[in-house]
Amino acid sequence: MSLSRCVVSALRTRQLLQRAIFPVTTLADVSKRDEVGWRSGVNLTTIQGDVVGVRQYSKRAHVRRHKTKSSSSSSSDSSDSDRKSGSGKKGKSGQTSFWRKKMRTHHQMLDINKDGVVSWDDFETLISKFKELGHLSPKEVANFTDVLRHVWEEEWGASGDPYIFIGQEQFLAQMEHVVNTKDLRKRVAKPLPYFFMAVDRDGSGEISIEEFKMFYACLGLSEEVAAESFAAIDKNSDGRLSMKEFVKLGREFFLSEDETRPSKLFWGPLSD
Repeated sequence: MSLSRCVVSALRTRQLLQRAIFPVTTLADVSKRDEVGWRSGVNLTTIQGDVVGVRQYSKRAHVRRHKTKSSSSSSSDSSDSDRKSGSGKKGKSGQTSFWRKKMRTHHQMLDINKDGVVSWDDFETLISKFKELGHLSPKEVANFTDVLRHVWEEEWGASGDPYIFIGQEQFLAQMEHVVNTKDLRKRVAKPLPYFFMAVDRDGSGEISIEEFKMFYACLGLSEEVAAESFAAIDKNSDGRLSMKEFVKLGREFFLSEDETRPSKLFWGPLSD
């Protein structure tokens, strides 16, 4: 075989081997890419590697976002489930129509000027009426004012605003919060000893029906209503109420949902 034929045969063998190992299109693309890279001075192989890396990073980030979103959604669902299971009406206080009727009665009683809402002015009027009885010392009056301010701000939800007006529905919502909040529930009877001391004119530690009438007069209720309520809440019928009995009955008015308890009449006959 001549030398030229040997060269041609070797070249063909090399081409066949290249095609078997590298597809023609790939070789063409590589040649074209290298040519472009050479002309621009940019290493396209490096760029391609960076693009692949970015794509892979983007994919991982998407997976992480998806997992985070799923985790967040799961956490949110769990939180919602906890709220739903813990905030249902079952087991909550202040849900009966009887209890709400009592709270409406209390709201109406403290609405001194009968304009349908209660303001701090109504509370101040109430404080003045009990102060004028003359049985509270200046220090007791100051403490009485402080505990009623707590009632106004924390129980009635006035948040320190002396010019706010509290309607019945807002009061009902606030009192529902009070009876279901441990700290507020504990303090619901705080003003009651001051009401008692204000009408305990002889300082005996007990009040008679006549002194109870003084209590009702300051609330704007009649002597007849006072006599009916006193007869109902004086459970041992001894004609006297100790401070302990008075405070217990007044506290029970706010917390009990038992319609048979005489404490329902503590603040006067229930409104319709």
